[in-house]
Amino acid sequence: MSILPAILASAMASSRGRSAIGWFVLGLIFSYFAPIVLLLLPATSSRRIFPGKGMDGAHMNWRQKTSHPCPYCGNDCIFDDIPGNWTCPNCGNTFTYSSDGHVYKIRDDQVLPQVEWIVKLFAKLAKQDGVVTENEIHQVDAIVRQSFQPSREQLHQIMAVFNEARYSAETFDTIAENLYFSVGGRSDILIDTLTALLAIGYADGTLRSEEDALIRQAARIFRMEADYEALKSRFNGSSASGNTEQSLETCYHTLNCSPNDSLDTIKKHYRQLIKENHPDRLVSRGASREAVQEANVRVAAIKKAYEQILAARNE
Repeated sequence: MSILPAILASAMASSRGRSAIGWFVLGLIFSYFAPIVLLLLPATSSRRIFPGKGMDGAHMNWRQKTSHPCPYCGNDCIFDDIPGNWTCPNCGNTFTYSSDGHVYKIRDDQVLPQVEWIVKLFAKLAKQDGVVTENEIHQVDAIVRQSFQPSREQLHQIMAVFNEARYSAETFDTIAENLYFSVGGRSDILIDTLTALLAIGYADGTLRSEEDALIRQAARIFRMEADYEALKSRFNGSSASGNTEQSLETCYHTLNCSPNDSLDTIKKHYRQLIKENHPDRLVSRGASREAVQEANVRVAAIKKAYEQILAARNE
């Protein structure tokens, strides 16, 4: 029995996308009939990894890198062969890589993904203590307008992202990690983000411990723990000079308490006042914007009074 037909059938089967071993056996059994049958059979197409069609049926090799010139600066950029928004490591601009295999500039009215991540961090920090105060809203608005210089349409999108992120299940850590990887670890963007977070944290005069812990966590995710204290020190002086404390008598009066009350009693009064004046309750009832702003001011005053009493009692 000649093995030549089996070898020939095996080689032909492999080149036509069929089982080489199976056709080798058939070659041994049926001799030259096996290669002849193979010639009559249509060739099979190889399977794709992650099958599916892109735009116009364009094939994307999801496991490889691709290289395209940046539509802004013209320098070559190497990135994953996956459609989406990518940041040029040379000029820092973000472009869109389409499934048709071409790169395009971002539309003028489109908010960059990096901006969305930063705004989401703002929202999570402002909501950390349960209430977004008017001072925090003003600070976020000032940072957004000064840093991003958005158009009217972009500003509308940014505020929608901010409001949605306040109640989303997405965690602060996840957002910070997404921002870090989306900007490729660029220190200038990350330092500006930490600075902005500190500005929001100090918007009410003092940086609360839970806010400090959250921003410090962002610094760890950004690989900038060593820079955090230096950034924070920029705000300590201005905060101290601009923060005028009220008398303890006024603080107790704000919480409907007296200096003779126990700490547990003061805590109960504090929590009840926060619950009664929480702006989210007014929003759910369809209250006016002015009423919600007044509630924010009242809640900020209640918190400040409570913190000052705790500090006086060394709690």
